[in-house]
Amino acid sequence: MDEKNKYSNITLEEIKKNSIVNVFVRSANDYLGTLGYTEHGVRHVGLVASIAENVLLYLDYPKRIQELAGIAGYIHDIGNVVNRQDHGQSAALLAMRLLKDMGMTPEEIALIISAIGNHEEESGDPVNPIAAALILADKSDVHKTRVRNRDISKYDIHDRVNFAVERSF
Repeated sequence: MDEKNKYSNITLEEIKKNSIVNVFVRSANDYLGTLGYTEHGVRHVGLVASIAENVLLYLDYPKRIQELAGIAGYIHDIGNVVNRQDHGQSAALLAMRLLKDMGMTPEEIALIISAIGNHEEESGDPVNPIAAALILADKSDVHKTRVRNRDISKYDIHDRVNFAVERSF
């Protein structure tokens, strides 16, 4: 494939308008809420997308790579619609199909799904710049408003960390 056709024109805004993405983000957040996990909805994925993009902007990566990081950030948690355990791998597989159906190139899909599949702290590695930016962005979204569990005695580590933070930038 020549350099000109290496990149597609799928944008983060198109991803945000995709009805399947919206249902998966909303449903995954609802399921996690039922299980007592912190907020993982549009607020979270939107912020992660923005931070991931900005990390690569400040590191002077090409504009398209920045946008791919934003796309990865927006869809990184859709695997929670399947199950919390191994949600990164589930998200990567769901993302592969969604992005292919939207017309994204295999080269870009590979970058995004490797980033998504590696964003979990238990099993992830910064395998490319998009993955590194996604990991940083995801782990930096801490704030007390994410905590849904109102019983402090039942807080897990995520609840305790998030509840302690009133401002983060």
